[in-house]
Amino acid sequence: LLIDRGFRNDMQTLPIVCSLCSWTGILNIYQNHLDQNHQNPTCDSCGQKFNSVNDLDRHIQYDCEKTTVDCPLKQIGCQEMVLRLHLAEHYISDQHQRVLVNFVRQMDSILSTNMNNNSLINSNQRTHFDVNELEKISKTTNILLDNTKTLADELERLSIERNRIHNTLQSFIQESSILKKSIEEQNSSIDGIKFNEQISEQDLLSVEQKLNNMNLDPYDGTYLWKITNVQEKIG
Repeated sequence: LLIDRGFRNDMQTLPIVCSLCSWTGILNIYQNHLDQNHQNPTCDSCGQKFNSVNDLDRHIQYDCEKTTVDCPLKQIGCQEMVLRLHLAEHYISDQHQRVLVNFVRQMDSILSTNMNNNSLINSNQRTHFDVNELEKISKTTNILLDNTKTLADELERLSIERNRIHNTLQSFIQESSILKKSIEEQNSSIDGIKFNEQISEQDLLSVEQKLNNMNLDPYDGTYLWKITNVQEKIG
């Protein structure tokens, strides 16, 4: 198919609406509008900037994790819309799994019916299976294979994460046990220090009492009495 010059000229005069703003015009000047007003278009979902609108469109269609997308199984009944970032979580949700089960049952029924029909025809006949249905099954099967791989990757990631958490928990328990033992030893040591301090205080009081008594011994024939707590006794 060759595009003649007249057709190309007609294409350039087609009306177009800018995908990034409310500007309207013809295709021929659309690129000028983009160059002047959208030199570094920005993704509305994640804020990342790009060098061209084409790069932005590819980012939104395939890569942006914060863009809301339809479930790949929308055509067979899963109508959920989720962030691309959460697709893996959606694939293991009850809703998505129910759609998968229903589709597999439906496909199994169709294939079983087709096999029964094949057993009834002779060499001069052929089946008239719906081609569109086969294409639909083929596309959905490919999607299922992709989903299965995603689920397997997610399960592997969860398994690794579970093992990591388990190892971290075991390490924490071990460290907690060591810390608890250390605290108990420190408390025991503190109790011993307090006990020794009490004994030392008693010894000091005893020595002080002996010194005071020695000071009361007379050397000139007089005798001294020491009265303690005078204020309390007077009162």
